[in-house]
Amino acid sequence: MSSFKAICVMAIWTATIAYGLFCLGAHEMYADPLWAICIASALLLTHMGNMFLYFKIAGEKPYQWFKKSEA
Repeated sequence: MSSFKAICVMAIWTATIAYGLFCLGAHEMYADPLWAICIASALLLTHMGNMFLYFKIAGEKPYQWFKKSEA
């Protein structure tokens, strides 16, 4: 359940950054080299933020698709 919470928070974080980039007009100015560097930096920081959020919320335990049956 903690992985699901982390994924929801990550989706909100990513959507917020995407909305901010859209409001700044990044989709129109991506050909300008300075804007391209700024957009790339924002996307890199978004990814790093997602990793931080996931490990902070879900912990160090990886997500398991199926529960292991103990026989």
